[in-house]
Amino acid sequence: MNDEMVVKRTVCQFCHARCRVEVHSKNGHLVKIEPDKTFPRWDVVFPSISDCMRVKGAKEFMEHPDRLNFPLKRVGEKGEGKWQKIPWEQALDEVAAKLTKIKEQYGAEAIGASTGTGRSWYKFMTRFLHLLGSPNQGGASAICHGPAVVVANALLGWAVRHRTGVTIDSLGGKLVTKCVMLIGINPSQAYPRLWKSIREGKKLGVKVILMDPRATMVTELTDLHLQHRPGTDTPLLLSIINVLIEKGLYDKEFVDKWCYGFDKVAERAREYPPEKVAEITWVPANKIREAAMMFGQNRPAQIVHGMGMEHLQDATGAIQARFILSALNGTIDAPGGDYMPGPSKLRGAPEEEELVGMLSPAQKAKQLGSDRFKLMAWPGRDLIQSYTRKVWGRECSEVGLTCDAHMPTLYRAMITGKPYPVKAFFTVFSNPMVTQANTKLVYKALKSLDLYVVHDYWRTPSAELADYVFPCACWMERPWLWDQYNEDNDIYAAEAGLPSTIPGEYEHRTGYEFFRGLGIRMGQEKHWPWKNLEEVFEWKIEPLGTTFKEFMDKGGYYFPPPDYKKYERQGFATPTGKCELYSTIYEKLGYDPLPHYKEPFETLVSRPDLAKEYPLMLITGGRFHPMFHSEHRQISSARERHPNPLVQINPQTAAKFGIEDGDWAWIETPRGRIRMKCQHLDGIDPRVVHVEHGWWFPELPGEEPWLHGVWESNANVLTEDDPDVCDKIHGGWPLKTGLCKVYKVKTYESKT
Repeated sequence: MNDEMVVKRTVCQFCHARCRVEVHSKNGHLVKIEPDKTFPRWDVVFPSISDCMRVKGAKEFMEHPDRLNFPLKRVGEKGEGKWQKIPWEQALDEVAAKLTKIKEQYGAEAIGASTGTGRSWYKFMTRFLHLLGSPNQGGASAICHGPAVVVANALLGWAVRHRTGVTIDSLGGKLVTKCVMLIGINPSQAYPRLWKSIREGKKLGVKVILMDPRATMVTELTDLHLQHRPGTDTPLLLSIINVLIEKGLYDKEFVDKWCYGFDKVAERAREYPPEKVAEITWVPANKIREAAMMFGQNRPAQIVHGMGMEHLQDATGAIQARFILSALNGTIDAPGGDYMPGPSKLRGAPEEEELVGMLSPAQKAKQLGSDRFKLMAWPGRDLIQSYTRKVWGRECSEVGLTCDAHMPTLYRAMITGKPYPVKAFFTVFSNPMVTQANTKLVYKALKSLDLYVVHDYWRTPSAELADYVFPCACWMERPWLWDQYNEDNDIYAAEAGLPSTIPGEYEHRTGYEFFRGLGIRMGQEKHWPWKNLEEVFEWKIEPLGTTFKEFMDKGGYYFPPPDYKKYERQGFATPTGKCELYSTIYEKLGYDPLPHYKEPFETLVSRPDLAKEYPLMLITGGRFHPMFHSEHRQISSARERHPNPLVQINPQTAAKFGIEDGDWAWIETPRGRIRMKCQHLDGIDPRVVHVEHGWWFPELPGEEPWLHGVWESNANVLTEDDPDVCDKIHGGWPLKTGLCKVYKVKTYESKT
């Protein structure tokens, strides 16, 4: 170490924008972060990297006194908050010994694991579990990126490029995309690249259609806002499909030659005329027709959906309808539409990196929930990838993203021991006490474990219930090599900006080092030949004919030009060789091959009896700066910007219940109640309220009953995860349909 300034190019992962930045340091300590202006995509975000509040908080993050720096072992009762600092090697020895004992007594399937939002290398967690013999990895993917990938893979044979924005000709500066439909997404808060492309596209005349129960900043740029009833995306999209077919506003040549099941889709769509759907969705019939005309007459059109659809009770049906719309528009793997990049040149397909072949068919069959929710489990994965391999030569996407154990079923197995016991569990870069539905059940599950191990940056509410807590390296402390989960042929990379260990100060390790350490202790040594991520990346990048260092020296990116309409050479990697509007994959798995609508489990329509006590519809999951899911709550600059959890209520509704803007209010469902500060929002229907997600309070004590305030304002105290109300095809739990009531928190003021 010396006093010279060291500058490294790395990739910020405080959110999913993944901006390339320069990390400036002295003596291993962060000095500042600036944009990496050598990177060709450094300025494609809005707001800019320099204005990002998360980046501005990076120094606080690195120097925070509550950051986990050394392994901790529980020495009191679970949740008592009593810990002992122990060396890494001792902690790994003890955990490996306990895992070995559990495996011998109950089988490998008794060991499970979960991850967070995909900003870590969790494929090595999957590798470890496969070598162990456990099929029970999971996390948030069923309500995140996973369903979109799997549905695209089933219908199209490969995933489409993740949240592509408005395409503008880089040479002529002219629009390629003529219309963009945004469904359940607020890019102004969630996707800065997409947000900038929409802003730039709007200046050039792109048409913008928004489907969202709330008005957001995006609404200001929209030509048409379809403010639908939460949970009714599928009938609304089917009605738009109906109008497009009725008016002949679709690409007949593409449909006739490359689509399977058009007549059956047309028949199903006729069941959803605009007048009928207007009653279901709260969207007037004339607006439904206007949306269809705008979409059909402005081709090519691009559809971008966020987590609004993934959080539905029928997420897979809604996403299927979204891809049917794109197919009718003729924009599958076409300029201005849904580009299907195909595999990258990197090594690291699931067969190589996650070692899918090491998990036997007998163990696959034990994956919890896979007998019921097949699409995002081994039955669906094996079926879909059998066609993907034939056309593309490798599998699409990571097992850890698209082939999960069903988390609600997994938590219930921890508690009940049915269908078999789950005794040990890992939480990696994740906080399930805040981010998984039905917090009360998650709490019981985690407390019931014989062994609970956490690898994280902080002692979260979840970590406070653990037996061992390991400190992990953050994005500034590890290198990176990216091809969008093995879904994209774009590649870019990053150096480690800071050391992961400074003797005497901290000893953070990557997820790779963590699972390799356990794997070696459990007899897996020959399957972990690389000592660290740098060596892994040397292996991965070798097919490009370069070393990782040489790749970084040349800029650290490889962006091949788009290769459109590959299906004309190879067809689609589906059973029919076509783009399947009618899904034969769904049919083979025993599901309805076409989208359809069923009223969600708990709405004003399906439960009028319950609505007498709980008269409002509850939605959650909307993004908001500067937080990212359950992160950044301990960063002072972030909390000063957004100090309190907010519930958004229409002023008419708030007045009815005597709740002023800024008042604290209770939000209650049949499952529990929390309190938040009221924010009046004119742009939300009076029958709907929105609660922010991800809230806990690191400043409150960690021991029980506090658990950093996990019960105070945590949206998932209110949500339901009963398997009977989950998406029937992939098992996602509903976060956009539920009933609630709101009432003012009673306060007292001194009169002395």
